[in-house]
Amino acid sequence: MISILLTILKILGLLLLSVLGILLVLILLVLFVPVRYRIVLHRKETEKAPVTAKVSITWLLHMVSAVFSYPEEAYVKIKLFFITVFRSDQPPKEKIKKEKKQKEKTQKKSHKTEEGTKNEKINASRQEEKRDADKENDKEEQSKTEQEEDKKEQKENSDNTGEDKESKKDFFKKLLSILKNIKYTITKICDKIKHIVNNIRYYIDILKSDTFRMAWSVCSPQVFGLLKSILPNKIQGKLRIGTGDPASTGQVLAVYGILYPLLGNHIEIIPDFEQQIVEGDLLIKGKITFFRLVKTAWIVYFNKDLRQLIKLFKREAA
Repeated sequence: MISILLTILKILGLLLLSVLGILLVLILLVLFVPVRYRIVLHRKETEKAPVTAKVSITWLLHMVSAVFSYPEEAYVKIKLFFITVFRSDQPPKEKIKKEKKQKEKTQKKSHKTEEGTKNEKINASRQEEKRDADKENDKEEQSKTEQEEDKKEQKENSDNTGEDKESKKDFFKKLLSILKNIKYTITKICDKIKHIVNNIRYYIDILKSDTFRMAWSVCSPQVFGLLKSILPNKIQGKLRIGTGDPASTGQVLAVYGILYPLLGNHIEIIPDFEQQIVEGDLLIKGKITFFRLVKTAWIVYFNKDLRQLIKLFKREAA
């Protein structure tokens, strides 16, 4: 019995170890296998689509890939062991079945609406007869109301003479209230300006403090390192540029000559002194690792100086 229990425990232990090993391998793959991106831009005026662009994102030897293209519709494609498992531009079977059911429902509704329209026409003719009778009654009532309104206007004209005297008194009262409001707004604006100046001084003192220096010395290398890892590591392009004027085309080449130490190995420019044209191809490649993102987020989030800085920035000067 004991030997059987030991063998069962061994099997369970091996299964647990294998599961843990698979999980560990998956975590390491997610953290250290980079997500690669590739951007291809093409421009040629003689083609039907003068500008085309394609962005592709791949991970783990193209097992998972996403493609976005212009002017075509964007789609996401997921592959497992080079077999397409999912593609967003191809609707699943369930959606197709739902669409068929909806079409059948709309056809049934259209038959019902046709029968309803016939009944509505009959009811509409009866309602029109009633409306004609109501219009005649309304005309008689309008004539009575017009006579009553004329009498009211005569009374109002007599009352307006007395109201003119009272309006002059109200005018002076309004002037005094406006002057008081102007004084109040000026004092309020002055208080706001003082508050803004005090806040500026408060934030300048924070930027000069030791906590800011410590947080900057720890977090800035991590953030800039993350940006460097995200930026493309390969840029290649060949452009044909012409402004239509030889002088301005020469100026463009002069700017390219100044930037040649930075762009010379990556981008080639061919001048065209005769016609106005901008054509060429551009390729951009890069990669992002989740480990770098997690590491930067961990260091920045758990930095005490940065937390204290955030609390200080949330406050305002007294």
